Amino acid sequence: MMPMQLTKRDYALLWLRVGVGGMVFALHGWARIFRVYNYLVLGQTWSFVGLVHRIGFPAPGFFAVASAAADSLGAALLIAGLFTRWSAAIMAFNMAVAVYFELSKGGSGAELPGVYLAAVLAVLLGGPGAFSVDEVLSRRKRKAGAAEPVAPGVATGAAR
Repeated sequence: MMPMQLTKRDYALLWLRVGVGGMVFALHGWARIFRVYNYLVLGQTWSFVGLVHRIGFPAPGFFAVASAAADSLGAALLIAGLFTRWSAAIMAFNMAVAVYFELSKGGSGAELPGVYLAAVLAVLLGGPGAFSVDEVLSRRKRKAGAAEPVAPGVATGAAR
């Protein structure tokens, strides 16, 4: 097996994933973990649930927790490069709602979620890159597939 060729794209995707994921997790996700705990376990009120209700989502408690999960678990998965495209897609939806909400209020707070939205869309389109758990798992799967014994007369490679 040939050694992996790293490209500038791989380094760019690493910085993008870690930078955006780290900012979302540190600035939003970490605090939301505790708010979700207080809301679900301790039964405390959470003003974000009311905001989600005012936006018009059904089951505002569920969607508030889902939003918090996108900002915490989604950001952590993005940093690791695990389920990268799924994490980016969920975070993109979350940020699109935030941009829409901020624009509906007059737009003054739409800049930060807009930048996050653009960044996670770039990861969604560009993929995880070489420095990711997804890539490590993919390489292992390809290597294991290449090591499978082939019965005589069975075509290999193109059919996979």
